Amino acid sequence: MKKIEGTLVYVQVKDSVKAFVKPGVPPKPNEWKASIVVTDKDVIKEYKKFAKSLDTLVSIKEVEAAEFEDAYKCPLPEGAGDEVWVVTLRKSTELGKTGKPVPSQYTPRVYERVGKTLVDVTQTKLPANGSKGAISFDVFMKTQGGGSIFLKNVLVTEMIEYVKQDAEQGEPGSEFDDVADDGNGGSVKVPASAKAKATTKAKPKVEDDDDDENPF
Repeated sequence: MKKIEGTLVYVQVKDSVKAFVKPGVPPKPNEWKASIVVTDKDVIKEYKKFAKSLDTLVSIKEVEAAEFEDAYKCPLPEGAGDEVWVVTLRKSTELGKTGKPVPSQYTPRVYERVGKTLVDVTQTKLPANGSKGAISFDVFMKTQGGGSIFLKNVLVTEMIEYVKQDAEQGEPGSEFDDVADDGNGGSVKVPASAKAKATTKAKPKVEDDDDDENPF
């Protein structure tokens, strides 16, 4: 077993993300990760059996079909029964023994199948939830026995490209109400937009701090 096919969700390969740790546990290095929705229980059984042979834990979340669309913001995969399974694979950005960054040739990639060609779209396209494809994985065998499973690459066969929407913005500073002197020792509320027009001819630049992570 080297890959799992299904519906892709939460593909976070372009940029690494913060690894989750339980309270009180030392922080972990950032990680790349991707999840895939499986509708066939036999595939999950095979995956669990494979993991058991390596004496390792894997991330599998069972999701009720009726709750899937609200949770993942994409249609329930075709062929789903009363529940589906979401398999998540990860890879640390650092080498376990040395703490050095993973060499670029070993970082996960996202490939899109275009005809008979695989195109590396890791840095150019962000697969949205609901894209179809597969996740491949590698196994690291431990010297003391057993092994661990980690993310290798992502293949997209039916791309739904996520396109970041521009945030709705009004007049810069319009969310504030300013207070001005009314000339008689009192004060009056003045919309910040009006003040901006009165004090400056050029609109201030607003930096876009949105990231490229899939918010789904």
